[in-house]
Amino acid sequence: EPLGALDKQLREHMQYELKALHEKLGVTFVYVTHDQGEALTMSDRVAVFDKGVVQQLDTVDRLYESPCNEFVANFIGDSNRLRGTIARVDGEFCEFHLNDGTKLVGRRIGDAAEGAPAVACIRPERMNLAAHGANGHLDGQADARANGAAANRLTGEARSLIYFGDHVRMRCAVPGQDECFVKVPLGTGALDAFSPGAPVSLAFAPEHLRVFA
Repeated sequence: EPLGALDKQLREHMQYELKALHEKLGVTFVYVTHDQGEALTMSDRVAVFDKGVVQQLDTVDRLYESPCNEFVANFIGDSNRLRGTIARVDGEFCEFHLNDGTKLVGRRIGDAAEGAPAVACIRPERMNLAAHGANGHLDGQADARANGAAANRLTGEARSLIYFGDHVRMRCAVPGQDECFVKVPLGTGALDAFSPGAPVSLAFAPEHLRVFA
């Protein structure tokens, strides 16, 4: 791991330098790292293996935005997992019911039929944060729509705020599910109304919820 001993800023600068050098020389680089972010930054195409079997070989952006199965969705980057059942199928989308009865709409991945248990995944940065009972996003934009369905909503409770410099990660408790994380950019004022214990509403577009059965 050639960059493992460097501080964060120098390590990131060297990643860009190595990437540019690779493109300039046009030769194959063999680079060893256990840092997933480093691997994604320096790669054009990535193969994700599980138990020796290739799960997905794709460009970096497609691996992140369009994972082919639950393993890839959870292995690449951060992802919130929601457990439930596929209630209705409508083309590439489906109606997904959580275990507490909450109804969501998401993009169906695979050939799962109605009634099948499933897991849905949503990236933390794809969730919009709003005070419980508020109408619409905090930025004032209308709810996104896909396949004729309004944006999905989950209700929960804020547990903690974790600062990462350029954004804050809010940890939320959602009834009947694992904890969810929401990434909120700093400087938007979106966190002014929130503190640990406050009720929250999490909104996200159906096209960003991927349902795996």
